[in-house]
Amino acid sequence: MRSTWFISWLLAFPLLKILTGVQIRGRVPKRGAYIIACNHQSFLDPPVVGICAFREIFFLAKVGLFGLSGWFTRLIEAYNAIPISGTQGLRTAITRLKEGQALAIFPEGTRSKDGCMLPFNPGVGYLAVNYRIPVIPAHVTNSNRPWGLIVLRWYQLRIQYGHPVYPRGFTRNAQGYQQFADRVREEVIKLQ
Repeated sequence: MRSTWFISWLLAFPLLKILTGVQIRGRVPKRGAYIIACNHQSFLDPPVVGICAFREIFFLAKVGLFGLSGWFTRLIEAYNAIPISGTQGLRTAITRLKEGQALAIFPEGTRSKDGCMLPFNPGVGYLAVNYRIPVIPAHVTNSNRPWGLIVLRWYQLRIQYGHPVYPRGFTRNAQGYQQFADRVREEVIKLQ
């Protein structure tokens, strides 16, 4: 774990815990390549996944996030955001996985507007099946609620990490990738 990540975690975790009382269930293994596949309701989801995993995480992010502002771009790059545009972002993600890192993906592809989980895109299946990487399903609850009501504890912010889903028995084609993505989605739904 890089010192920047560790020092930030030392500051961010107590702050998140004090402000929100976040409840964490399950865990992400401290070592080894894993993909964390999480639902996506709010801009709060990536920080919650990263802070509560207790290890350095790399994130796949929409390329549009890198154009919001120079300050925001530097911030998300400092915390391991990888822009997904063309093949370069995918190659970087594969390299991180081959190095034994953890990679967070929000397979819905966008934030859910109504809190209902959207279908998962096959990209998580592509990475898992082709590179034999287990996927840890994760579910964040109440991140889409008004920040003030989360701080007042009217809504309990929670994250639950499930057991790894292994990509054995899935074919290396579009159908197999989608089937695996659907299987992971089922596991994320069970964590609600």
